[in-house]
Amino acid sequence: MLRSPLLLLALVAACSGGASTRPGIPAGPDVVTTPPAEPPSASTAAPRSRTLTADETITTASGATFTASSGWKVDEHADRVVLTAPEGDVTLTYVEVTGAADRDAAIAAAWAKVDPAFALPVAQAADDPPRGGWDAMGQVIYVTPASEGRLVAAVVRRKGGTWYVALADGKLAAFDRRGAQLGTALESLKVAGLQDESFAGKTAHALDEARLAELGAFVEQARVAAGVPGAAIAIVQGGKVVYEAGFGVRAAGKKGAVTPKTRFMIGSIGKSLTTLMMARLVERGTFGWDTPVIDVLPSFALGDEATTRAARMRHTACACTGMPRQDLEFIFEGALSPEARLATMATMVPTTAFGETFQYSNLMVAAGGYAAAHAYAPKLALGPAYDRAMQELVFDPLDMKASSFDFKKVAKAEHALPHPTDLHGKAVPATLDDERWVLPIRPAGGLWSTVGDMARVILLELGKGVLDGKRVIGEAPLLERRKPQVKITDESSYGLGLGVGTYKGIAMVSHTGGTAGFSTALVFFPDHDVGMILLTNAGANGTMGAVVERRLIELLFDAAPQAADDLAAAVARDAERRAEELAMIEAPPDQAWFAQYVGAWAAPGLGTIELRWDKKTKQAVLDAGEWVVPVGKKTGKDGTIELVATGGIVTGGGVTPREQDGQTVLVIELGQQRYVFTRVKK
Repeated sequence: MLRSPLLLLALVAACSGGASTRPGIPAGPDVVTTPPAEPPSASTAAPRSRTLTADETITTASGATFTASSGWKVDEHADRVVLTAPEGDVTLTYVEVTGAADRDAAIAAAWAKVDPAFALPVAQAADDPPRGGWDAMGQVIYVTPASEGRLVAAVVRRKGGTWYVALADGKLAAFDRRGAQLGTALESLKVAGLQDESFAGKTAHALDEARLAELGAFVEQARVAAGVPGAAIAIVQGGKVVYEAGFGVRAAGKKGAVTPKTRFMIGSIGKSLTTLMMARLVERGTFGWDTPVIDVLPSFALGDEATTRAARMRHTACACTGMPRQDLEFIFEGALSPEARLATMATMVPTTAFGETFQYSNLMVAAGGYAAAHAYAPKLALGPAYDRAMQELVFDPLDMKASSFDFKKVAKAEHALPHPTDLHGKAVPATLDDERWVLPIRPAGGLWSTVGDMARVILLELGKGVLDGKRVIGEAPLLERRKPQVKITDESSYGLGLGVGTYKGIAMVSHTGGTAGFSTALVFFPDHDVGMILLTNAGANGTMGAVVERRLIELLFDAAPQAADDLAAAVARDAERRAEELAMIEAPPDQAWFAQYVGAWAAPGLGTIELRWDKKTKQAVLDAGEWVVPVGKKTGKDGTIELVATGGIVTGGGVTPREQDGQTVLVIELGQQRYVFTRVKK
């Protein structure tokens, strides 16, 4: 997807588990103590209030502008503008402050206008490298009781003597649901004198030997700094592969080097290959993009009958149906068959309307891929049907000999091990079996591939359906996947398994991917006939992909040298955040304290887990059946106690003990989902 630091609020909500501190934000002081730079506004004039019926450019008192989304309520006061989500459970308030000495003073002054009694302590704070023409940028996350499921944050930018402060306050579920629209309001802010770099009208440089050497050196620099054991990259330009290289090792602590032939899981980048397979079937007339899903796969059912009937094949891959992300269920219950996994969708209901806003759903993509495969090979079970469709419609025509969903086949070939990242930021090798949870939803991200194979995908995309001089798919069916289906921000949208939009004035198509132990990035610039695939064997590590992508852009378009600074800032923020997180965790926990939670627990959708004390390792562990992780006792800044995974594929995730109806339960709140584990009676 197109990346931006100001999509922070949406990303924080999507990644958080209800704890008082949020991943990805560095630590800061406990309390903002800087006095306000200006007194509270004395204005008592009634605001101009309205609910928008279409996206609208809002102009502040100073002439600054930003985009507010359809359905949101807008209250325009003399000294601030307040946006309220359609459900009323999250607000974003823009306040302009002049004369403030620094970030904290500006934020304090903004709160004084909005809520003079505001006194939440700071959980994490950061100054970001200024980008986009801004003179300064920063953000703050506040401590809120975990039981509230609430996020309060400030995003601040300065141009000249004016600070533009955005104060966000709302339910975590609302940030997850409305994150793209919040991101739009943040990303779209324009003020007088703001001059962002632009590559519009430029021609990309040919990536000669010197430029490619610079890129390779930076890939290695980023790999080491970000703590990634191994990476592989391929660059395509002018209809050919101009660069392929491997860096680091396939498994931490081992000697086997990564090469361009090393297989990695590519995660959600595989969605673009699923829609390529679907596009080939559309071209054949097997079904149309606007064929109802239930006509292709009669067993398809969602928890809302109207949405089930309305869903068309394109809707499975557009992130536009209003279906929320619901990933924990297949991580905890990863042994289900594809048929059984799709059957669980009968409990899922949309939380926004069709086309209203971007909501990412792995299960919807899985359903679309399996439906298409069923149309192609109706006599086979869904898993084998999908594997055959991908082999015969994608891998064989593109000559992708190393690409497979078969773990046994991968195990016999040159492959990288997955490396989940532990609480210390160290990538720890796991086994191939630790990634099997993705198999039931493999159309959404279960493919193993190499940079060589993926370079051929980019060549096909840039060739508009032609590869090696032969037409594999018609131009129109291929490009249909790149038509915007739902808006993310003013400059980015989601197509069919691909992020589409512009970056600094140039057309850009991209996607990122991630599993428990792999992080990947795909990007290409269709008007300049150049693209990149980067595969790494470290989980939860998007930093490397983002900065390598930026460095490539710098070399192509003589862009300002920002990648190295972005890398250093991200690594420093991550280290600070991890240090603060570790300070709150006792690992292993006191055995006597932990004893009260020992036993079996069950939650609808997540199945049964067991908490036990491992006498051999002297650790507290959580056993989900498919995987086992050590746990520690985390005491949040608000005093909330949490049992948190200190290693393994769900590192950082946890369950919170609470009292409910007179009994102890264990709760997981993630995005818009809430799961409650109760004791299993012996």
